[in-house]
Amino acid sequence: MKTIHLRQKWKGFFTYQEGYKATEQYKEVAFTLEITLTENSFIGTSTDSESKSVFDKPATVKGFIEDNKISFVMKYPCAYFKDENGEIVLDKSSEHPEIHYLGFFNEDKVSVSGNWEMTIYEEKYSDGYLEEILNGEFEMRKMN
Repeated sequence: MKTIHLRQKWKGFFTYQEGYKATEQYKEVAFTLEITLTENSFIGTSTDSESKSVFDKPATVKGFIEDNKISFVMKYPCAYFKDENGEIVLDKSSEHPEIHYLGFFNEDKVSVSGNWEMTIYEEKYSDGYLEEILNGEFEMRKMN
């Protein structure tokens, strides 16, 4: 049996470390994911409590569900950063790096937990790459 255009809404949170000190705490940010599932793949949008007021459109998501695994890539409309006052500043001339999410369904089959990762800097050398990667965790629960 094929699933055709099944709409789903997920709510959860992701964490990230604010600052670069080892003593910094992880910040928790609430988000909502709205997807349209066709067979095992999906597309949709995501909004989060930290950035939704600064963007004129939501982040895009594209991914798949396979067995007990969910994987998706999220991309904000443009690059952004926080200034010295902690305010979000948009850089509309630059693309936001892709954020890769990988999670696994819990026993209840309606909640997921996992990790996300984003490469914010990459430079190629003759014998490899130098990369700066940000990462954190996420959890979400299906709402419908």
